Amino acid sequence: MANVGRAVIEEQQLPDDVVALRAIITEQRERIVHLEHNVEVYKRIAFGKSSEKRPALEVPVDSQPSQSHLFYAELLDEAERTAAAKDCEGAIEPIKPPKKPKTKGGRRAKFPAHLPTIRTTYELSANQRTCACGGELHEIGEDVRRELERIELNIVHEIATKKYGCRACTEGVVTAPGPDRPIDKGILGKGFLAHVLTDRFGNHMPYHRLEKKYGSEGLDLSRSVLQRSMTKLGELFEPVYDQLRKEVVDSEVIFTDDTPVTIARSAAGGSKQGRVWIYVDREGRHFYDFTDSRKRDGPETILNGFEGHIHADAYPGYDQLYLPGGATEVACWAHARRKFVDAEPSDPTIAKEAVSRIRALYLVEKEAKDVSDAERTTIRVERSKPLLAELRAWLELKEAMVLPKSPIAGAIRYALNQWDALSRYASDGRLSIDNNAAERALRPFAVGRKNWLFFQRDTGGKTAAVLASLLQSARAVGIDPRTYVRDLMLRIGEETDVKKLTPHGWKKHFAEEVAARRDEILSRILG
Repeated sequence: MANVGRAVIEEQQLPDDVVALRAIITEQRERIVHLEHNVEVYKRIAFGKSSEKRPALEVPVDSQPSQSHLFYAELLDEAERTAAAKDCEGAIEPIKPPKKPKTKGGRRAKFPAHLPTIRTTYELSANQRTCACGGELHEIGEDVRRELERIELNIVHEIATKKYGCRACTEGVVTAPGPDRPIDKGILGKGFLAHVLTDRFGNHMPYHRLEKKYGSEGLDLSRSVLQRSMTKLGELFEPVYDQLRKEVVDSEVIFTDDTPVTIARSAAGGSKQGRVWIYVDREGRHFYDFTDSRKRDGPETILNGFEGHIHADAYPGYDQLYLPGGATEVACWAHARRKFVDAEPSDPTIAKEAVSRIRALYLVEKEAKDVSDAERTTIRVERSKPLLAELRAWLELKEAMVLPKSPIAGAIRYALNQWDALSRYASDGRLSIDNNAAERALRPFAVGRKNWLFFQRDTGGKTAAVLASLLQSARAVGIDPRTYVRDLMLRIGEETDVKKLTPHGWKKHFAEEVAARRDEILSRILG
């Protein structure tokens, strides 16, 4: 290679100037380095190993604090909040996992040794280290519990609460308080539980698929552990779920619908078909209810005494709600339109004209979408009511011209029989032209059942209703479900006003505080 460089130089007319010669030599050296690099690359391609793996560099735990601690902001936030609430001192530190973890009897799986461990330590504050007898409390040990936590990566969260004893009287032992467990004796921390909840009920992942997912990460978490954890979490959140129901029922307008689900092992034995019902208000509060059948007592139990407007389909089970002094029915033009679409193969001329006339009603709604309720009422009275009058006259005319038992006749009769409920929206800007809000809210279950297929028992349906209600309400109000659920686990044992713990209440009272605390902690971590 050096000979090639010299040959190139000899062919040139070398200058007598030293500076110019040095420039030529420097240029030739760079060329040689480039050629040697290419030779090494070709040798590696022809004869070298194909793997690009390299041995990991051993980096001290604290050598990059600005990056290694970036993921621990939530744990530091929890430690500081617990310390402030319980008048103690809290700190976190990353520690190296033991080379040979201690093994104990029992059925619980060991914590994976490959995961990093973060230790949170709670100590008594200085003014609490005085015994009842007047002596000073000295540290004599600590209680340590370990739980899996998920904060953008899997870690083992070790929580230590220092124990103190008095050397004067040698009797009283005081333990520093720590955070409450979301699930008694559970091994999953708040962040991990929030992650399972959103994956199971927000991303439609069945427990057996989550089991495989965590197994690929080196975690021995059975589907039964995941399922029981969600059941316990549903029980913990039930007061918030009940409050959500009250807020939905207290609204003036409700959208409701239902969808079938399979119960693998019903109370009567064997499988059967259950039902998931949705009740959603105009502000995005989603309340799901689970029943083991489609009997009318399902909606009657939830909406008993409701006197507002109910958007629903023509299911007879709602009829008892529309009795005098009760709720007001608002029918769905999307359902009516769908019947004409279904009838199109048998009578395309009339069906297409009906669909076209209904489309004109939706064009008015498109223009009135972003105005106030009062302005929407005015627009509908001026433009939609005349269109509705023309449509009714046209339907009555066509009804006499079609075969009585034909699909198009059925579509026409459905619209005329439901006419008062179908046209009611045109007089009130708070109402909607259709019930699509409820159908969209049921989509998570319609998509989800293609993945998880069924509820194992009735209790699984109740758990899904509770957790999906909070998750979908959080999404509708524009807050991150994981952030909300994790913070809810911290507050639910301390906050006395359950109204503040629903997604809408949490956004109003705590969302800014949580975001500000996280930003402040990240600023401290990043310096």
